[in-house]
Amino acid sequence: MDHERELLMIPGPTMVSPRVLRALAKPILSHGAAEFTEAYTETLRLQKSLFMTSGTPFLISGSGTLGMEAAAANLVENGDRVLCIENGFFGEKWQEIVPGHGGVADRLTFEWGKAVDLKLVKERLGKGGYKAVFVEHVDTSTGIGNPIEEIGKLVKGTDALYVVDSVCGIGGMPLKMDEWGIDFCLSGSQKAIGAPPGLSLFCLNEKAWKAIEARKTPIADYYTNLKRWRPIMEDPKKYFATPATGMVLGMLEALKIIHEEGLEARWKRHALFSKAFQAGIKGMGLTSFPDEKSLAHTLSVPKLPESVKGSEFRAAIGKFNVITAGGLGAVADKTIRVGHMGSDMVNDITATLSAMEMALHQLGYVKEPGAGVGAAMKVFAKA
Repeated sequence: MDHERELLMIPGPTMVSPRVLRALAKPILSHGAAEFTEAYTETLRLQKSLFMTSGTPFLISGSGTLGMEAAAANLVENGDRVLCIENGFFGEKWQEIVPGHGGVADRLTFEWGKAVDLKLVKERLGKGGYKAVFVEHVDTSTGIGNPIEEIGKLVKGTDALYVVDSVCGIGGMPLKMDEWGIDFCLSGSQKAIGAPPGLSLFCLNEKAWKAIEARKTPIADYYTNLKRWRPIMEDPKKYFATPATGMVLGMLEALKIIHEEGLEARWKRHALFSKAFQAGIKGMGLTSFPDEKSLAHTLSVPKLPESVKGSEFRAAIGKFNVITAGGLGAVADKTIRVGHMGSDMVNDITATLSAMEMALHQLGYVKEPGAGVGAAMKVFAKA
């Protein structure tokens, strides 16, 4: 297989623009070089714009999980009760991260792929006593998109901090940090933002900072102690730990691309991708695993036919140079996960659906290939 020409259609890392790749190919810069510190400053400015916040941006080497760790390490103290809203694999991470920093994880769980019931969230919040509420914007394991704006309205009526993990949302779906009352929002570089993996992005507002300053106990972590990082984020000429210089240059290019496209236009493009992909999978006789009223726009999670195993399907579609991801947990071999975000284009979506139909034809499920990709083409043509 020619890996330089394969379509990487997993839900992260995603394919990146050649502009980003060219930025990554530059000679290594000193972290103290003016060219780098100026680029870092501009990257942080554009990050604030992406998050739609006046809060403090952080751009640190690590994955999205580092942002989850930073949220718990800085906001949670021994005995603090945290409401963890879960309906997928990544939401369930909070139950391990929160106790790791002395907090008590009060889990509000929903079946994987099912929508969050806002009445139950309101009921649980009504009991009071929560230091924070943690929720996924998109759970990448199931393709569910959670109503973070509506949850924010419920949290606003309490003293709790509102923490949103938007690793697979921001850059592809609407997120307005300040307007929606999000106090700590985190993401990763490798999904809808359109950069390679390796950077953790998050922003904090003044309410979150006040909570950090009011801690009774010191922050136990060294690397994720945001008090140590804040001076560098305010002036990248300062030093705490060596930044990933090349990755920051790549991120700057990715954020410039987002800025040029415009957030509203980018959100609409991802919504169109989702609509076309859903039409495509229905056209070939498949259904979606997540609740259809709560579909994420950044990925799709089709349920495979009973006669087809996930591992068989991924091997079959791989022959057509299209890479998809397997399901997770209990649905590992019953679903596949397909990312359609970031720098993906219409031709990537149609090629993926075409390869899916050919694979399912080879596996004996689709008799006459073409209905799925044809349904998606109609959506794109009307748009």
